[in-house]
Amino acid sequence: MKLKYKKIILLTTMSTMGIGILTLSVSQDRPKAEEQAATTMFSAEVVQDENVEDNETLRMADEALATPGVTAIPTEIPTPTSVPVYAIEQEGAYPEIDELFASYYSAKNNQDIDTLKSTLSDPDKAESEEQLQIKTEYIEDYRNIKTYTKKSMIEGTYIVYVYHEIKFTSINTPAPGLSKFYVITGEDNKLKIFSGDMDSDIKAYYDDRKNDEDFIALVEMTDEKSKKAKEQDEDLKNFWESIDAMASSENSENSEGDSTE
Repeated sequence: MKLKYKKIILLTTMSTMGIGILTLSVSQDRPKAEEQAATTMFSAEVVQDENVEDNETLRMADEALATPGVTAIPTEIPTPTSVPVYAIEQEGAYPEIDELFASYYSAKNNQDIDTLKSTLSDPDKAESEEQLQIKTEYIEDYRNIKTYTKKSMIEGTYIVYVYHEIKFTSINTPAPGLSKFYVITGEDNKLKIFSGDMDSDIKAYYDDRKNDEDFIALVEMTDEKSKKAKEQDEDLKNFWESIDAMASSENSENSEGDSTE
């Protein structure tokens, strides 16, 4: 492999750390059969517990009716409320979000630290100028940026999927990618890219959205564009395959390290 590609691969791998993970190839995890079985067993236990509670309530009511002078008071069993799941809305539905990510990617490309900080909920989490220089050394620009927005579980917060195409130095065809962000309304009433630690409930809701049909469709669209880009540009294909090989190697090394502990 040419040295320039090795450098690009290394820098691209490094750039996957932090906010706005670069996703050159997005894949959708499928639930495992064991997880489905465990969910079914858990559901059965919940139903069984509810039946026990219902039977105990009926027994207490019967005893009350059988006792002179005691009036049975109906017990209302609360029903669980589910958190709503919203549909993805296309670019243009939230102009402020479109502007936010236009500024974010422009700041990354131009190594504009001040603007980058202004887009984040915690400016201290912004990358340094040196970090940006390293990560974007072989990136010419981010093109064709499109936002796909889904309301989150709290008013004024959003899950945003950003489609973009990255033009790498010495590779003619831009690489399609998809990044995921959590956006909140800041204290100044402006939208910010969340850069802190998520509450456990919010994170669970955020992670669960990978199973939504509209998100899966978005992933498939990105994968199809990626496939076509690789077919028309041999350099991009070789670059992509090298990244996949490096990722597989790192995952293998991590697995071996875990097994020896």
